[in-house]
Amino acid sequence: MSELLNPALLWLGRLHPLLVHLPIGFLILLAILECAAGTTRFRAAAAARPLVLVASMLSALVAAACGWLLAREGDYAPGALAWHRWLGTALVPAVLVLGALGRTPGLAYRLWLAGTVVLLVVTGHFGGTLVRGEDYLLPWRWSERARDPRADSASAAPMEAASPTIYSALVQPVLEQYCVGCHGPEKAKARLRLDTAEGVFAGGDSGPVIEPGRASRSLLIKRLRLPLDSDEHMPPDGKPQPHPHQIALLEWWINLGAPTNRLLGELSLPNVP
Repeated sequence: MSELLNPALLWLGRLHPLLVHLPIGFLILLAILECAAGTTRFRAAAAARPLVLVASMLSALVAAACGWLLAREGDYAPGALAWHRWLGTALVPAVLVLGALGRTPGLAYRLWLAGTVVLLVVTGHFGGTLVRGEDYLLPWRWSERARDPRADSASAAPMEAASPTIYSALVQPVLEQYCVGCHGPEKAKARLRLDTAEGVFAGGDSGPVIEPGRASRSLLIKRLRLPLDSDEHMPPDGKPQPHPHQIALLEWWINLGAPTNRLLGELSLPNVP
């Protein structure tokens, strides 16, 4: 029985990313209705309040339950997961109180609605962090880095190092800029860490991401080269994308055998577009 129950619970948990949009939509709709009901022209909008409140309560409860099931997969950064899980759980009683106050709407009801919407936004922020990485909902954090797509990793080499390694000067900066947000210490999606050389060679749930000496067969390069609209393209659509010459440098490094201790001054850089 348990063998059948676990896959069923996992399937229900994976409905969370879909179901979570329902309480978001209902609560935002409720806020819009209350604002509209305060005007003479749309005063009748208040008649929809009971229905939207019931939909908000039910959808918040179901989405939270599915979220707890999804968290069992253990593929998320512990810190962001804890915040998202407990804030999402707190949202359920907040919506239930909102439903009780909505029977006789007054100042307390409106203030509670405003607070619930704020809680919803904060909960959504941590949810976005879990799915897309810590900079997804705060794009200004990477806007300076993304402004010049040709600012390649060579320019990020430590100035104080007289002769840095190829990895630290060319490879690591690219991974830090485009990959570590989802595959780093805060979030190791698919159990893949790209913030360290050890993590790069260890790979993740899909196996090794590089094959030293064979860039064309390396999963890292394959994902980077996929069309932008592909579900498996990395980085995901909507995030800053590496410039072709940065991908070419990664291919060059892998074809060299993916060394981590060879010095940059030992080799001539390839001609890349």
